[in-house]
Parts: sequence; C-alpha cells; structure tokens
Amino acid sequence: ISLADRPHQLKNFVPKMATREIALERVQALLKVDTGEGSLYGHIVKVARALATQKPTDAVEILESLSHSLKKGTFRGSEAPDPQEHIIEDLAAEEKLLQWCQDALKVVRSPSDPLAAPKVLGVVQNYMEDATMFAWAGVGFNKQENYHIAMSLRKLAADVEGLAKLRFWGKVLGIEADYYVAEGSIEVPSTKVEGAPPPKPILPGTPEYDVEPRGEGANTSAYWVSTGGSAPWIRLPAARASHIIAARKIKHLITGNLGSPVDSVPWFPGKERQYLRSQIARITATCTLAVAGFYEANDDEDAKKNSIRVVEGALESFPPAESLATMDGWVHAAPALLSTGKCGWPDLDNLEEGELPEETVNAINEQKENEPEKAILEGIGADLEEVKPEDAENSPAWNIKAYGDKGQYTFPDATKSYRITAVRSTIWPGAITVAQGTRFANLYIGYAQKSAALVDPYKESGLPLLGTSPFSSGNMALPLAPEDVMEEPVDLEEQEEPQPPLVDDASDGEDMEPADE
Repeated sequence: ISLADRPHQLKNFVPKMATREIALERVQALLKVDTGEGSLYGHIVKVARALATQKPTDAVEILESLSHSLKKGTFRGSEAPDPQEHIIEDLAAEEKLLQWCQDALKVVRSPSDPLAAPKVLGVVQNYMEDATMFAWAGVGFNKQENYHIAMSLRKLAADVEGLAKLRFWGKVLGIEADYYVAEGSIEVPSTKVEGAPPPKPILPGTPEYDVEPRGEGANTSAYWVSTGGSAPWIRLPAARASHIIAARKIKHLITGNLGSPVDSVPWFPGKERQYLRSQIARITATCTLAVAGFYEANDDEDAKKNSIRVVEGALESFPPAESLATMDGWVHAAPALLSTGKCGWPDLDNLEEGELPEETVNAINEQKENEPEKAILEGIGADLEEVKPEDAENSPAWNIKAYGDKGQYTFPDATKSYRITAVRSTIWPGAITVAQGTRFANLYIGYAQKSAALVDPYKESGLPLLGTSPFSSGNMALPLAPEDVMEEPVDLEEQEEPQPPLVDDASDGEDMEPADE
C-alpha cells in the first residue's frame, strides 16, 4: 500500500537521513562555531574562494602562506610583539647589564690610544701563562675568569702612575663577596741629599714606628683588591704592626665589605680593610717562595732593606726539576715577620744618648737576642723545626708534589722537562708555588685563615701551633685559655671626715645656748 492511499500518514512523514549525512551535518556545525575571530568553515571558504579567483599553479605550496595572510587580514585583537624587537622586562636589570658591558669593554680595551704615542707600562705578570701551570696543579679559575684577571691587571697597570711591576696575588674567599688581590711595587723617588746627615731613626712608641716605610718589611709591596669582573681596583692601606699583632689573636671570616667592622674577641683596632691587609702581610711573609739561586740580596747603597734582585744568568742556571722536588730547591722571597708585627728591630746604634730610656733599650736588646731577624732568601727546610717529628726528613710546613709529564727530552741546546712542581703550604691552606721549565709563580686562594690540622702539636706542651686554634684569646702561650686575670687593687685607708657633721639641734633649727656654740 502506497502512501497516497494513506493520506493521514503522509502529513507526519519525516524522511530518514543516512548516517553519513548526519555525520556531515555535525562536522559542518562544528566548523561553523565562531570563536570570536570567525569560524573555521568561513576561513576554509575564504581560502577556497581565493584559490578559485587567483588560480595559482602551485596551490598546494602556497596554501599555508595564503591561509596565514587571510588570518592576518581579519585579525581583530592586539598585535603580537615584533620578534625582532628586544623586549625589556626589568629596566633596572637592563641598565645594570648595559653598565657591566661598558665596564667590561673598558677592561679589554687597549690602554694606549692608537692615535697617540704608546703608553709605557710597568712589568705586568703574564698571568695567562702562569694559569696553565696552576691548572696542572689543580688550582686556579676557568679560562674566561683567567682572561678577565689578565685584562684587569693590564688596566690597573695603566691607571696607576709609577707602577714598576704588578702580579696577581690571589683570591681571598668571603661570606658575601670575594676579593681578587693584586700585588705591585711603586717606584719611590729618592729624597736622599748628598752630604746631608742620615735621618733620625723612628723611636719605638711613636705613631710612625707602627708603620714600616714604603718598600720595606710588610710594606715592601702595595696591594689592590677588587670584587672581580669589571669592578674597580681599590688600594689597601699600609700594614701596621699593631694590626698584625691583633690579627694573630683572632679568627674572623672575611665578609666582602671593606668597611664592615671586625667583631672579635679580643678587639681588633680597625675595619675589614685593615684586617685583610694584615692577613695578606702574614701570608706573603710566610708563603712567598722562589727557586733557590734565582734571586740574590741587593747590596746596593740605595737599596732598601731586605730587597732582592735577579741573579745574572738566572734562566741559564735554572735548577732542574729533580732539585725542585726537594726542600733545598726553595727559599723564602719575602721578609719574615717577627713577634712585634714588623720584619726588623729598631736601629739603636744611631740613637743619641738619652733619646730612649735605658729600660726600653735593654728590653729591645733582650728581644733581639731571643728572636733574631731572619735573613732574606732563607731555605724552607728549617720552617717549623720545633714541631718537626724526629723521624721526618722534610719540614712539616710544606708539601711538594710533581704533576704532568715527568720525562726528560733531549734537544740540541739542552735537556728539557715539562714536569710541574707544586709546593703547598700546610699552615696556610690555599698557598701554592708552582714551577715549570724556567718559570715559577706564587698564588693564594683561600679564606685567609691559618690552620694546624696538618701539623703536629708542640712536643713539650702538646698544644697546637700558635695562632691556629679557633676562638683563641690574647694569651699566645695557651691559645684556648682566657687572658690573665688582673690583680686586685690595694684597699684604700679610711680617713676621718674633713667636715664633721652639725649638732642635731642646730640642724633642726632650734636656738642654741651660747656655751654650746
């Protein structure tokens, strides 16, 4: 029976849709959803209409670019930033970065103007070559930091007038920041006049006596510190004997701020710049070594006390690597510090009679007998003889080790060895001296603290090495004991009241009898 025979069913007839048609409608509905920037269906229609209008021969290849250009033309939001444009998120950080770049360029820039006459600099250590030796011994910095140090030393030499020589002393580690230390010698013009009487010696007890003259003792060299990178170099003050004595009695870690106070017991009479300078003087006096026979004492008339000079033909007579592996191959190249914080005793022979009390003169002479001055270029084998074990052959203050290729190579002119010999200090951890071929160099990297962890205690008392115990006091004979207690003062004798008290009646304001007055 057809539908025409059933008119009542024709009214409610709905044709059935195939499953394929339903899926197609759902896809069309999904494509026509507007997300605010148009629908995907509309975009596809635009792309198809553009292709039909332009009729390109490479429609498949330009499909992505055509779609991107149509999207860009109908975009209604804010434009994206240009990928070629540098976006500054933190203006303060960006200004710091630009300032650092400008300072870094100043460091690596040549100190001489190419349009002017070349600038004459002092002798600057070739730290890049020395850094290679230190790397073989396991100390030093990375290549970029080594380059910054070398360029910064060159700039310092160009900025300081009268600088004769300059080298990288080392790095003192701190809590908040570290110090890079440079050591240099400044030429001092001679003020000596022919025929003039010699200057009067500085008397003990005066403020001038606390500081050794420039070029002598602890002030043989000048020192500059920097926090690294392109930071400026700041010159440290001259070393004072009173500061060195006080620094021996305390343990204090460097903070990285030259103006910070030194909170310690006993009290240190200065800021961190003075304490740092005292520690540098102590390390330099103990750990600055040289190859035996390379220097000799300078006996010229105008030479400073304890000054040295290179021996003529020192490179040709440089000792072999086998000699440097023993204690006899090394000597101290800096004046040693005495218990007074200075490197020498006052010259009492030039004093006039009566300038110093006889008790003071006798006390100084007694100290000179008990603690004589150490000669310059003294061997390191006698160091810490008082704590040296009986069965030990070498000094306990030093440790010598060889690195690298230990072979001998014969050349037409000489026999060479590429061995690196390193001498490390056991009482100042971080101090090292290395030698290779005909070169040697000193370096210090540490916290500027003396240690006795690798040294035996004193044989008689069993106490650790002086000045090495933490939380030490001013009593150098017993570092862990408190200072001596002061004696009790003498009781004063009681005396009668010089103004006797008034009579009670008079004090109450009553009348007094004439006989009582």
